[in-house]
Amino acid sequence: MTNTRRAIANISYMGVNITQDIAPYLKSFTFNDNEGESDDISIDLEDRERKWQGPWLPQKGDKISASIELRNWYKEGATAKLNCGTFFVDEVSFKGPPDSVSIKALSVPFTKGGKDTKKTKAWENTTLQNILTDVAKEAGLKLVYDAPTFLYDRVEQDKKTPLAFAKSIAKREGLATKVTKEQLVVYDELQYEKKVEVRTITRGESDVISYDFKVTAAEEQYSKVELSYFDSKTKKNIKYTYNVPGVKDGPTLKVNKRAKNIDEAKRWAQKEARNKNKGSKSGKITLMGHEKMVQGVTVNIKNFGAFDGKYFIESSSHNVTGGYTTNINLREVLSY
Repeated sequence: MTNTRRAIANISYMGVNITQDIAPYLKSFTFNDNEGESDDISIDLEDRERKWQGPWLPQKGDKISASIELRNWYKEGATAKLNCGTFFVDEVSFKGPPDSVSIKALSVPFTKGGKDTKKTKAWENTTLQNILTDVAKEAGLKLVYDAPTFLYDRVEQDKKTPLAFAKSIAKREGLATKVTKEQLVVYDELQYEKKVEVRTITRGESDVISYDFKVTAAEEQYSKVELSYFDSKTKKNIKYTYNVPGVKDGPTLKVNKRAKNIDEAKRWAQKEARNKNKGSKSGKITLMGHEKMVQGVTVNIKNFGAFDGKYFIESSSHNVTGGYTTNINLREVLSY
């Protein structure tokens, strides 16, 4: 007898596994795995008995842990699991008729003062890792730092939320941020793009449901970055020009940014080019659910003509609604 392929949304609420309790009411479960912002989940429930809008109503900030369990998904007897992480209830809504309730939860904990509180602070003579450690703690998170060491003479957080500030200061160094599993994760995009692809996605394969690719106009690709700054030691304005590899024709991006020396100016000019050009070739693919299609990994795209190549998954969405599908947002990797 052949076992049935199944995808199960396992959910624990405030430390109690409620998977079986909510199974009769569960309409859909969605996990969004994001770059540059918090992960989130959505749980949609049928509520004709009015339990979720009454005694079972979740409270803001309540903790939910979730995973997607796969049984017989790839072959009979095989199991797999996607650990979605820990989330905190942000919004509860209901509509009808018939009555239904939607619960949205974010991976950012609700700290004193609120997750959207804007703050001002300054650091001097310290590393980026030390700054981000402070920022993560302020947001109620633990820092996971997978990037080189950068030393700054002064950095200011000017009326920004902790996570918005973390994203902006990391971005100028070509680093990406994400909030997942009660952690602020900071990593080097270029190094992650160099990692081996987790799989090849081929047009025509049975698990490819739909696809959508695009390439931006050539004039939108910067061929040069010209960064200017004032050298406090020589009392002179210094200008550095970075020629973008592989882009022959295109406009010059002019940036006026405070740099402490020419090495920092060179590094930032390269990262500016990367940040502006990295979305030149991108795509979206919907697949039969796949637990390895998560943000931060690379895949090889095949039989898509001019769009073939190695791509980086910027975000993914995993939806369990009877079946299980995964949507991935991709961008082509860069060499710089």
